[in-house]
Amino acid sequence: MFSKHLITAMSIAVLTACSHTEPLETPLAQANTPSAPPLTDQAVIADTVGRGEVGATALAWANPSTGSVGVIEHIDAGQGEANGCRGFITSRQSLEGITRFNGVACPAGDGWKVGGDTKAIR
Repeated sequence: MFSKHLITAMSIAVLTACSHTEPLETPLAQANTPSAPPLTDQAVIADTVGRGEVGATALAWANPSTGSVGVIEHIDAGQGEANGCRGFITSRQSLEGITRFNGVACPAGDGWKVGGDTKAIR
């Protein structure tokens, strides 16, 4: 009889030690935790243009917030643009398809911003 109670007590002790009362954090659960506002494709493109050299070609970019990817095909000095702005041509592949854009990125505070309208190129 004593051994029956001892086995039951030991089983409870082992099960209690193995239980975990805190929620399990998985990569999927962590990805759904809001931490920062999602980046726009324009913000990622502007940052890539800003980090690239004038004359650079084939700079890849990706936006994990939208799933879009693309390649900066060319960066130029932004003819007629002031304040260090740079002209660029980029492709963008998204769920909507593949498009090429022509635009201008300019320094803005600590980063870069696409200025004006980007125009789709055929």
